[in-house]
Amino acid sequence: MRDIYRIFWKELVQVFRDRKLVFSNLILPVLLMPIFMFGPSLVLQRLLQGAQERKQEVAVLNLPEEALRALEQAGLSPKAHPDPEGAVREGKYPVGVRYEQGVYRVYGRLAGGLTEGQVAVSKVQGALQALKEAKVAEALAQRGIPHQVLTPFQVEVVDTSPEREKAGGLLGFLLPFFLVVFVLTGGQVVAVDATAGEKEKGTLEALLMAPVPLLHLAMGKTLATVAMALLSGTSGLLGLALGSTMAATFGGGLLTESGQILELGGRLALDGTGFLALFLSAFLLALFMGAVMVSLGLFARSFKEAQSYMAPLQLLVLLPLIFLQFRGFFELQTWHHLVPLFNVALLMDALLKGSASPLQAGLTWGSTLVYAGLALLVAVRVFSREEVVFRN
Repeated sequence: MRDIYRIFWKELVQVFRDRKLVFSNLILPVLLMPIFMFGPSLVLQRLLQGAQERKQEVAVLNLPEEALRALEQAGLSPKAHPDPEGAVREGKYPVGVRYEQGVYRVYGRLAGGLTEGQVAVSKVQGALQALKEAKVAEALAQRGIPHQVLTPFQVEVVDTSPEREKAGGLLGFLLPFFLVVFVLTGGQVVAVDATAGEKEKGTLEALLMAPVPLLHLAMGKTLATVAMALLSGTSGLLGLALGSTMAATFGGGLLTESGQILELGGRLALDGTGFLALFLSAFLLALFMGAVMVSLGLFARSFKEAQSYMAPLQLLVLLPLIFLQFRGFFELQTWHHLVPLFNVALLMDALLKGSASPLQAGLTWGSTLVYAGLALLVAVRVFSREEVVFRN
């Protein structure tokens, strides 16, 4: 055990000597996550408010007087134009309206993401909808029919999610995703430097000459990778929690493709057992990924080659997490908790919602531990192959 500790401490000391590396992996996530979660929505809200207050020009053709007045009341400036569609396509007007045979056709450039043109289109739609409702109410009044006949009943949607799931909000969905990302990015810093980096520096040969079993050598480097991965994951989660708190307090969120703001508020409603289970899940995940990254780093000829291996590994790791967002569309089976990476994400999601069962936790932890052991054996085997360790 002393040999493992010495290798473990040696790798961590080398990492923490690089202050830039420590800042980028442990401090920067805490600073950037709140900006990432709160900044876009703050800027978007100001832009939308400015667009709503501005008086946009509208290219119109054949509009009745009542429609023109409705547009003016909505803060728009109608301008007669023979071809509203062409004017909008050429960028001369943000929105255009044409009335023909009882149909109001609204033109807007809607394929380029959220723009002022989309805001203007929404203002036109709102104005015409209000005009439509006013005309319907007037027609009903002339016939002596109350306007309430159009709304004979109301529909109210009630969220019946458990209290812990409500408390987590979108934070419960983002936490497993970002935890895996930060664990991977933080761990690869040590894994690459402790393997391919030592090859380039010429220190790996001297280390292999020491009277240290290969298993202890691989475990020491893997545990150093795990430690840095957990520190990076903790740093990322602190930033995520801070950003979520700010978003819940000030109304921040993420900007979606449809232009809506997805609220990011939420909090972790976990007791001591829940936090312990969450930490154990993160530790086993880091142990598995650390052993995999050490094996890849040993196989690489150089530092750059090792980094090139990490890029597809990140994509491979993120693939199961993408399917996590579809978990509500299929029934979870027992074997899902045996799928690498996906099982950890599922368990974390269940822990945050308070729906995790002992069977799910046991299968996830047990299978992840087995995967980590197999990856560690691969690392030891790579250490024992001279044609791999000493190739250049």
